[in-house]
Amino acid sequence: MPSQDLSPLRLTIDRRRAEFADPEFEDRFLRHFLPERNAQLKASLLFSAFFYVAFGVTDLTTLGITPIAWAMVALRVLVGVAALGGYVAVSRNPDSVRVSIVTTCTVLVVGLVVFPILCWYQPSAMAWNLMSFALVLMAVYVNFPNRFVYAVAIGVGASVEFAAMLIFQDTLNPDDILALVLMLILGNALGYIAASRFHLAQREQFRSSLLLQQLADRDPLTGCYNRRVLQSGLLDAELARARRYGSALSAILCDIDHFKRINDSYGHAAGDQVLSGFAGLLQSMTQTTDGSVIRYGGEEFLLVLPQAELPEAHALAERIRHAFANTPTAIGGGAYVSATASFGIASIPTLHAYVPPKFDALIEAADIQLYAVKHGGRNGVRGTIVSATPEPLAAGA
Repeated sequence: MPSQDLSPLRLTIDRRRAEFADPEFEDRFLRHFLPERNAQLKASLLFSAFFYVAFGVTDLTTLGITPIAWAMVALRVLVGVAALGGYVAVSRNPDSVRVSIVTTCTVLVVGLVVFPILCWYQPSAMAWNLMSFALVLMAVYVNFPNRFVYAVAIGVGASVEFAAMLIFQDTLNPDDILALVLMLILGNALGYIAASRFHLAQREQFRSSLLLQQLADRDPLTGCYNRRVLQSGLLDAELARARRYGSALSAILCDIDHFKRINDSYGHAAGDQVLSGFAGLLQSMTQTTDGSVIRYGGEEFLLVLPQAELPEAHALAERIRHAFANTPTAIGGGAYVSATASFGIASIPTLHAYVPPKFDALIEAADIQLYAVKHGGRNGVRGTIVSATPEPLAAGA
């Protein structure tokens, strides 16, 4: 299930770093776009490897068939090999954000360290080299997906290296060197602006899509997930995870007892306050369990607890039942309403022999347990292990 915490603090974007201020949320963003980023990165690696090596022909035509020319070709091949190695690393680790970023930085640094060496031995082609360097800067800031701060550090560092090469080469007059340095500053400034806008726009779009999804997935009264998550297959994804890793999974179906009486006696506004209070209790008591709370029906809620065995789910349900029964809800005017709730649990234990194909099987089994509690007087908890042929009245845990 997606994270329930979409607080403004977590969604804040640090505009200086062009990243989400919350590291965990930034990591979530990077993982969401990782397939797209890796596809762009692999294309950029192949493209740069080919042209970096192909331009070795210009070294041979400019310097002739000399040891220096062949040494420059060898350096180009080294960069090409680094790019191809990066391609292989990303292909073998498609789910690793770290590999993607390390590959990008490594290949760019290798290429940009070699580039001034190539330019040093071809001072007569300085105009072409400067144009080539401008294209390389564009790749650093735009074409190679990377963290914004790393792109800026690499772009500025490479420009300082290139400018130092021009100064120590001492083949240009001071006016030309000044003009070239100003062009390097301009190139980095434009790259900085373009990269910053791209990174910020991508994160703002991601934030907006999550907020829109939250509006669609949340019940406006209680703030819990609504039944749309059932239709979207998110619960079946939890079940598939339990099947794949052999982990436990529990579902708790809970219902406020005699809720119609509350509406009839105190009004629907009071009923809404009781619902909202019960939902808040459920959410607060599942925060530490990585659980999710869904408003399943009018006064009925579904708790999904990944990696929770039946005894753990039963203990949690008892804590919620006790807290709700002993905490009256304020309904205004100094009045309070006391209510109780009933709970039915269905669990899949660790390495269970039978894992149903659909989450509906857990809901059905939990519903049978909930009905048994209602039939037995309400304000109680019953649970069962899900099996291929579930017992309608399995013993309470």
